[in-house]
Amino acid sequence: MRKLLYLLLLLLLPFVTYAQSSPLATFNLEQASTLRTGMLVLGGWAILNILLASFKLTTTTRARRYFYHMNLYWNIINLLIAGIALHQIISSDKEAMALAESIEQHIWFKKVLYLNVGLDVAYIFLGAYLEQRSKTALLKPERLQGWGQSVILQGFFLLLLDVVLVVFLESIDEGLFILLPQV
Repeated sequence: MRKLLYLLLLLLLPFVTYAQSSPLATFNLEQASTLRTGMLVLGGWAILNILLASFKLTTTTRARRYFYHMNLYWNIINLLIAGIALHQIISSDKEAMALAESIEQHIWFKKVLYLNVGLDVAYIFLGAYLEQRSKTALLKPERLQGWGQSVILQGFFLLLLDVVLVVFLESIDEGLFILLPQV
């Protein structure tokens, strides 16, 4: 019975310490959780695309082949980005961060995400341009068409992901800025 009680206490200990942490540590953990979830979604999307593209490259031809080529290359980069970001998020100590560092990091994350939203829109326009250009291209129009379709798909996914992450980070702003001392 005693062993069971100790085991239960060990299992509940992380939740007890989380509940007793400071509001700043709670904010940092919530932000890290949001970003970690976003990077896991990006990594999952990348793995799914890599597997699907690898399989489809053996069976498709013409424009679809270029579509899957671009998806494969694009998502190798997505997987690297997600892995590096996850490593950074997981390895930093959220509870030891000072208020100034938390504010600086929060603003930096939001700036990066807003920049990414702009890049995502640019990707969509680039993909549309490539697809439109394929209609008049003399050399390998199927390549431009496949690449354009792939860039549009990836741009829309990244836009959706980045907008959701921005909305979540904006929604927790008040939790951070309420901790600022009154001047």
